[in-house]
Amino acid sequence: MLSVPKQELKGHFTMLPMDEVHFGTGSLSNLSAALERYGVRRAIVITGHSLAEKTDLVDQVTAACDNRCVGVFSDTSQHVPRASVLAAAEFARAKDADAVISFGGGTPNDTGKAVTMCLAEGISERADFDKYSIKFEYPDKIEIPALNHDPIPMFAIPTTLSAGEFTFFVGVTDEERKVKDLFLDKRLTAKAVFLDPALTLATPERLWLGTGMRAVDHCIEALCSSTHQPFTDALAYRSLAMLVRYLRECKADPNDLAARSQCMVAAWLSVCGLASVTLGLSHGIGHQLGARCNVPHGETSAVMMHNVMEFNRAETLAQQAWVAESMGVDIAGMSEEAAAVAARDEVLKLVRDDLGLPWRLRDVGVAEEDFDGIATDALQDLIVATNPRHVTSKDKVIGLLKTAW
Repeated sequence: MLSVPKQELKGHFTMLPMDEVHFGTGSLSNLSAALERYGVRRAIVITGHSLAEKTDLVDQVTAACDNRCVGVFSDTSQHVPRASVLAAAEFARAKDADAVISFGGGTPNDTGKAVTMCLAEGISERADFDKYSIKFEYPDKIEIPALNHDPIPMFAIPTTLSAGEFTFFVGVTDEERKVKDLFLDKRLTAKAVFLDPALTLATPERLWLGTGMRAVDHCIEALCSSTHQPFTDALAYRSLAMLVRYLRECKADPNDLAARSQCMVAAWLSVCGLASVTLGLSHGIGHQLGARCNVPHGETSAVMMHNVMEFNRAETLAQQAWVAESMGVDIAGMSEEAAAVAARDEVLKLVRDDLGLPWRLRDVGVAEEDFDGIATDALQDLIVATNPRHVTSKDKVIGLLKTAW
């Protein structure tokens, strides 16, 4: 890694508040024992339509519960609209659930976390969410309401690489405002996560690779954060090196369980430091592209990351040089400027050429007339306010969107 100027270090690091992570083929076999440790007797599984209707994997999950599962809710919706969360919460109440098991990608995971919040706080109407969402007023006024009661335990079995199962925040979309609201409380964290690559073989390739780019985005925005620190640098640097190698291997051979397991652990590494650093425009705009334009989160990263790197280059030259080095670029003899340019080019190559993912906003159905609404909503996202290059106006965001279009 490139040398770092000597300076006194000062900051904080927040540990992920979960008890255990099981990884590798066959990890699902540990689910029953985890449920037993928490005294769970009436768990529900929250999953998606495809896994429930087109595979036998949900049956494998319920069987692994050893008669502790009392129902499966599969009517989840992308971007986690309030209506779908309320429906899942009502299902959980009807089943007298004492635990939630999320199975699938980011949608079941966020739905599961939101359900535990709804059960804890008695949320049963759409307006009830407003009391608990993070309130942000640009540039620095923020209110983070805490839960008043402990939620029931949650357990997560992911089949994608966005790694939201490791966080203690959840995004829920207000369908009327077309804005994704954020909710944060450490007690929303899964008690245990099971990274079993055998359960991911049915995940569509574009979804697997796209969420892999979401993990890449975690790494790059963590490395380029204005609050980065050695611990988060190390996690992101190692994760990024793993992801760029093993995502390509997954593309070459979708049945390679070893490559899939490496990607799953890399995604876990990518998110471990996110509670301890501020992020930026790629994540912030991504939230609104999902809520307003229905773009999958992985693909928002595929489209926005290389453009945000260029936007932030002057403020993050040394850190983007680390990105290039981690991605395998030989930066010996390069200036920081040249290495940073190489990092952006390498990310674009990975997205467009090696993984075959969309790389422009027009490729994911975003129209130019959407820009004003996206930019307006983005400025209400606290993540945008912490971008390394200060975002001073809506016009700056619109200019970036035009570059990405």
